[in-house]
Amino acid sequence: MNSLNGFGREILHVIDMQRIDFAVNGEKSYANSDAYNLIICIHGQGLLEWGQEALSLAEGDISVQPPGRELKLRTGDGAPLKGWLIQYHSYVQQDNGMLIKPTSTRHEWLSVQSVKPLTDLCDTLHHTFSMEQPNGYSIQSEFYRLMAFIENSRKTETIEETTAEAIVRVSNFMRERLGQDFTRAELAQMAGLSQGYFSRAFQEQLGISPTKFMIDLRIARAKQMLLYGNSVKETAAQVGIEDEFYFSRKFKQHAGLSPVAYMKSRRRNIASVSEPISGSLLALQLLPRAAAFYPTHKKYAQMLHLHANEAGKGQSWHKNVEMLQNAAPELIFCTDFLSDEAQYELEQVAPVIRVPWLKADWREQLLLVAEATGCRKDGEHWLKEYERKADQISRKIRHLWGSATINICRITEQEYRIYGDRNAGAVLYQDLRLSAGHELKQIDVYTTVDEQDLASYDADALIIMVDPSPKAAAAWRTLQSSRTWQMMNAVKNRSIYEIGTEKLFEYSAWSHDRSLSFFAELFGKR
Repeated sequence: MNSLNGFGREILHVIDMQRIDFAVNGEKSYANSDAYNLIICIHGQGLLEWGQEALSLAEGDISVQPPGRELKLRTGDGAPLKGWLIQYHSYVQQDNGMLIKPTSTRHEWLSVQSVKPLTDLCDTLHHTFSMEQPNGYSIQSEFYRLMAFIENSRKTETIEETTAEAIVRVSNFMRERLGQDFTRAELAQMAGLSQGYFSRAFQEQLGISPTKFMIDLRIARAKQMLLYGNSVKETAAQVGIEDEFYFSRKFKQHAGLSPVAYMKSRRRNIASVSEPISGSLLALQLLPRAAAFYPTHKKYAQMLHLHANEAGKGQSWHKNVEMLQNAAPELIFCTDFLSDEAQYELEQVAPVIRVPWLKADWREQLLLVAEATGCRKDGEHWLKEYERKADQISRKIRHLWGSATINICRITEQEYRIYGDRNAGAVLYQDLRLSAGHELKQIDVYTTVDEQDLASYDADALIIMVDPSPKAAAAWRTLQSSRTWQMMNAVKNRSIYEIGTEKLFEYSAWSHDRSLSFFAELFGKR
């Protein structure tokens, strides 16, 4: 739907190239000239302004600005901005062979997914520009290579993108930039549609106006931030509303409660002795009085933290029971991993709901918790939004990776573990629908292998998780120096992704939502 077209019918002549490298809250103005300005965002976020109009820039965004415009680039307090501003002249050839500047000018916008080749082309052009004795032919040649890449990216998107897909793309863009304001004209331009048609198409596609859509997104984010313990003032600023009183009015208008009343309504006198079940509660935006948490749940530090102890044995378990007796919850959640003796101890404190662990996946666990807390609709809505997000990320990653295989390997102090499609593999193989280099059905949670067997679990790419211990780190170094490792396809492809164990071992709704965003960043740029 974008309209960066016509390059093939023009003769272009590049005249200047300037690096864009702004820190947070940076700003620079560019005087008007008789040349086109090609602005390329390589990293970060910023705002491009001219006259009374503005355009938000993010990684991979490209804007063509016509001659005669005074431009201003600036960044906010969220992220720096890196990229390039390239000036060039455009000519068309008449029938008599004379070159003239076109009488019509264009202002266009495009976003490309493949940022790495875009970066490489810009770096090569700049290097050619910066040579001690620059070769004019080489400069123009490299510039045409860059423009050809942009044109090919435009053609690919234009051919494939329908109006519905353009609306989805713009709505996702809005989701990622809740702290920024957009005019209808700016959003319509991103979609490559007229303002009137964009508004109608947006309403038909999503059942809501663009303005109401953005407000709903901000209120949803605000609810989450309030539960994190942020003040009303801090929350308002983070979702792009500076006036906290105006924010409170809007919040009550859409949520039915004031921000303070909402926070009180989500605090429940319940407890969870299971980390994944606590994750389900957090996904439902419920704040338990006491719970065992994964380390990444530290933002919820205002709640009473129980010790992680699924077995229900030992000194830490007795301490948990003592803390629960003092907290006096009305309901306690656990999994069926907990022994009957330990469950009996909990039942002396409050009624207990035992959630199946291996016989139910995390979605079923979420809905069981939602049903028990009277939040069934919240659970169903959360899953619907999760599926939307997973499908969006899956399409993007599979477009880049095709049929490539990805395996997950954990390195412990004593062994190597290859994972199936539960726990570490649930998001990767089930939700994102990526392919493994081995038969997933043959593995329950994981299988243990030695160095020789590791070659049987080769793939196009490997995710490596090393336990946080000196012995595991030493085992990882030893493996890297082995011939088995050096002969693996993933190593030859330079497709080794070393990540922390906390990224994939948290089996809960809350944790999997985080993993989606993590994989989008990890595999979204090949």
